[in-house]
Amino acid sequence: MESIRISFKQDVFGNDIFARITWIKNETRTAKPIALIYHGGGLMIGSSEIIPPPQVKWLADHGFCIVIPNYRLAPQVNGNTIFGDVADAYDWASSRLVDIMQTEHGVTIDGANITAMGHSSGGTLALHLASCRPVKAVTAFYPSLYFADRTTSSHKIYNEPPFDNVPEFVPTEDDWNAISPAGKQISESGLPVPGLPVPPRSKWQMHVSTRGLWMKTLCPDGNYASIDPLTRLSADWPPVMFVTGEADVIPGSGLDLVQRAEKDMKAAGMKEIVVRVLPGAGHMFDLIKPLGSEDFGPEWQAVVEGLHFLESHVKQ
Repeated sequence: MESIRISFKQDVFGNDIFARITWIKNETRTAKPIALIYHGGGLMIGSSEIIPPPQVKWLADHGFCIVIPNYRLAPQVNGNTIFGDVADAYDWASSRLVDIMQTEHGVTIDGANITAMGHSSGGTLALHLASCRPVKAVTAFYPSLYFADRTTSSHKIYNEPPFDNVPEFVPTEDDWNAISPAGKQISESGLPVPGLPVPPRSKWQMHVSTRGLWMKTLCPDGNYASIDPLTRLSADWPPVMFVTGEADVIPGSGLDLVQRAEKDMKAAGMKEIVVRVLPGAGHMFDLIKPLGSEDFGPEWQAVVEGLHFLESHVKQ
């Protein structure tokens, strides 16, 4: 596989925001469809580098050009700015990237043949594209849903396993300088590494997520509908597939919310909604196991179903 990083926009200080582009170079004359993938992390941590490589490889093997954009992270920006970065990445991939890939890499991609997927809050971002851009299909892995509904778990304190022992975190001045550095809006943040000190941003993210402060952090003005794509459901939405674990209890996610979304999508007149539930699986089941590299069991097969869903809705 070929893989490069390209800046698709800049933050307010002029720092580049990158997307990772991956493809397999071959002799086909058919333009490759594009798969946009958005990472999870509660819109507060993460980057393009946390997307599982076997999923990227599967899509590349099946003819896609994969585009994994980074986006600016809270708390330096709010949810509306993040959603704007997501739409800008689509606009760039559908236009400027087409020229870059052809002229600089000899690869033809189809800017009108785009799908989207994401994990956790990245699934929310993929659903946002379904509400505002002509994507062909969306696969949302255990997405965060119904931000506009203040009665859902996104807005509530959460102290159940595995987050029942998250310590109180009051950032020091040095911590805040790491979380919100001067002169740069963070758009890439690694996940905690077992055995190493937990970075201040990760400590802060866990504190916010478990103390019922997540939505207030993303949307300080309280207009939660502005960052809830499900408030914009219509019959014009593309086909959507959910892949979720039966045992997902993370704030904002869960089978009950997926089933509610399925019902609301049908009521809005959407023609194709698929829900794939994995018995016993929790949140991030595909990120914490070597699915597709060592483990090719039922959970990997469910992931493949989600990827195949995208493939089945593009022209190749």
